[in-house]
Amino acid sequence: MLTIFHNFASQIKLEEMARTALAYGTDLIVVSKATGMAAQAGIPTVSRLVFEKGGKLLVTHSLEEALEVLKPKEVFLITDLAEEELRREEVSPEAAFVFFGNYPVKKEEELGKLRFISPKGLSEVAQVCLLFERYKG
Repeated sequence: MLTIFHNFASQIKLEEMARTALAYGTDLIVVSKATGMAAQAGIPTVSRLVFEKGGKLLVTHSLEEALEVLKPKEVFLITDLAEEELRREEVSPEAAFVFFGNYPVKKEEELGKLRFISPKGLSEVAQVCLLFERYKG
Protein backbone atom coordinates (compact mmCIF):
# COMPACT_ATOMS: atom_id res chain seq x y z
CA MET A 1 0.00 0.00 0.00
CA LEU A 2 1.54 3.27 -1.15
CA THR A 3 0.79 6.51 0.68
CA ILE A 4 1.41 9.79 -1.11
CA PHE A 5 1.26 13.15 0.62
CA HIS A 6 0.47 15.77 -2.01
CA ASN A 7 0.43 19.55 -2.03
CA PHE A 8 1.25 20.19 1.62
CA ALA A 9 2.38 23.67 2.68
CA SER A 10 2.43 23.07 6.44
CA GLN A 11 5.67 21.69 7.84
CA ILE A 12 3.94 20.38 10.96
CA LYS A 13 1.16 18.61 9.08
CA LEU A 14 3.63 16.97 6.67
CA GLU A 15 5.79 15.77 9.56
CA GLU A 16 2.73 14.38 11.39
CA MET A 17 1.60 12.54 8.26
CA ALA A 18 5.05 10.97 7.85
CA ARG A 19 5.36 10.05 11.54
CA THR A 20 1.95 8.39 11.44
CA ALA A 21 2.65 6.37 8.30
CA LEU A 22 6.03 5.30 9.66
CA ALA A 23 4.47 4.25 12.97
CA TYR A 24 2.18 1.93 11.02
CA GLY A 25 5.14 0.33 9.28
CA THR A 26 5.28 2.13 5.96
CA ASP A 27 8.78 1.84 4.56
CA LEU A 28 8.28 4.35 1.72
CA ILE A 29 7.14 7.93 2.24
CA VAL A 30 6.18 9.79 -0.93
CA VAL A 31 5.83 13.58 -0.94
CA SER A 32 4.71 15.37 -4.08
CA LYS A 33 4.52 19.11 -4.68
CA ALA A 34 5.51 20.26 -1.21
CA THR A 35 5.41 24.05 -0.92
CA GLY A 36 6.25 26.75 1.63
CA MET A 37 7.52 25.55 4.99
CA ALA A 38 6.69 21.94 4.13
CA ALA A 39 9.27 22.14 1.34
CA GLN A 40 11.83 24.24 3.21
CA ALA A 41 11.81 22.62 6.65
CA GLY A 42 9.39 19.68 6.45
CA ILE A 43 11.24 17.68 3.81
CA PRO A 44 14.58 17.70 5.71
CA THR A 45 12.83 16.60 8.92
CA VAL A 46 10.84 13.90 7.16
CA SER A 47 14.04 12.74 5.48
CA ARG A 48 15.68 12.31 8.89
CA LEU A 49 12.64 10.48 10.30
CA VAL A 50 12.57 8.08 7.36
CA PHE A 51 16.33 7.50 7.58
CA GLU A 52 16.09 6.71 11.30
CA LYS A 53 13.39 4.09 10.57
CA GLY A 54 15.43 2.53 7.75
CA GLY A 55 12.88 3.54 5.15
CA LYS A 56 12.89 5.37 1.84
CA LEU A 57 11.76 8.85 0.85
CA LEU A 58 10.63 9.88 -2.63
CA VAL A 59 10.06 13.59 -3.27
CA THR A 60 8.55 14.61 -6.60
CA HIS A 61 7.61 17.86 -8.28
CA SER A 62 4.06 16.73 -9.09
CA LEU A 63 1.51 14.02 -8.39
CA GLU A 64 1.76 12.91 -12.01
CA GLU A 65 5.50 12.39 -11.61
CA ALA A 66 5.03 10.35 -8.42
CA LEU A 67 2.50 8.09 -10.12
CA GLU A 68 4.73 7.72 -13.17
CA VAL A 69 7.65 6.57 -11.00
CA LEU A 70 5.61 4.29 -8.70
CA LYS A 71 3.29 2.80 -11.33
CA PRO A 72 0.53 1.75 -8.89
CA LYS A 73 -2.16 -0.65 -10.07
CA GLU A 74 -4.87 1.74 -8.82
CA VAL A 75 -4.94 5.27 -7.44
CA PHE A 76 -7.37 6.48 -4.77
CA LEU A 77 -7.60 10.18 -4.02
CA ILE A 78 -8.69 10.55 -0.40
CA THR A 79 -10.79 13.69 0.00
CA ASP A 80 -13.97 14.80 1.72
CA LEU A 81 -15.12 16.05 -1.71
CA ALA A 82 -15.67 12.43 -2.77
CA GLU A 83 -19.15 10.99 -2.91
CA GLU A 84 -18.05 7.38 -2.47
CA GLU A 85 -16.52 5.87 0.67
CA LEU A 86 -13.36 3.78 0.39
CA ARG A 87 -14.26 0.09 0.55
CA ARG A 88 -12.07 -2.57 2.13
CA GLU A 89 -11.95 -4.64 -1.06
CA GLU A 90 -10.42 -1.68 -2.92
CA VAL A 91 -7.34 -1.65 -0.69
CA SER A 92 -4.39 -3.66 -1.97
CA PRO A 93 -0.59 -3.56 -1.71
CA GLU A 94 -0.44 -2.40 -5.35
CA ALA A 95 -2.73 0.60 -4.80
CA ALA A 96 -1.69 4.18 -4.06
CA PHE A 97 -3.59 6.40 -1.62
CA VAL A 98 -3.14 10.12 -2.09
CA PHE A 99 -3.75 12.47 0.85
CA PHE A 100 -4.05 16.17 0.06
CA GLY A 101 -2.76 19.17 1.96
CA ASN A 102 -5.21 21.25 -0.10
CA TYR A 103 -8.24 20.06 -2.01
CA PRO A 104 -7.43 18.47 -5.37
CA VAL A 105 -7.83 20.48 -8.56
CA LYS A 106 -9.75 19.12 -11.55
CA LYS A 107 -6.57 17.91 -13.30
CA GLU A 108 -5.59 15.91 -10.20
CA GLU A 109 -9.08 14.44 -9.79
CA GLU A 110 -8.63 12.75 -13.18
CA LEU A 111 -5.60 10.79 -11.93
CA GLY A 112 -7.56 8.36 -9.76
CA LYS A 113 -10.79 7.46 -8.02
CA LEU A 114 -12.15 9.92 -5.47
CA ARG A 115 -12.91 8.32 -2.12
CA PHE A 116 -13.53 9.51 1.43
CA ILE A 117 -12.79 7.83 4.73
CA SER A 118 -15.68 8.28 7.15
CA PRO A 119 -16.59 10.22 9.03
CA LYS A 120 -16.04 13.21 6.77
CA GLY A 121 -14.28 16.16 8.35
CA LEU A 122 -11.39 14.25 9.92
CA SER A 123 -7.87 15.61 9.70
CA GLU A 124 -5.56 14.06 7.13
CA VAL A 125 -3.55 12.48 9.96
CA ALA A 126 -6.68 10.78 11.31
CA GLN A 127 -7.52 9.58 7.81
CA VAL A 128 -4.09 7.93 7.52
CA CYS A 129 -4.67 6.20 10.88
CA LEU A 130 -8.06 4.92 9.77
CA LEU A 131 -6.68 3.72 6.43
CA PHE A 132 -4.19 1.51 8.26
CA GLU A 133 -6.49 0.49 11.12
CA ARG A 134 -9.63 -0.28 9.11
CA TYR A 135 -8.36 -1.38 5.75
CA LYS A 136 -4.84 -2.82 5.93
CA GLY A 137 -4.60 -6.60 5.90
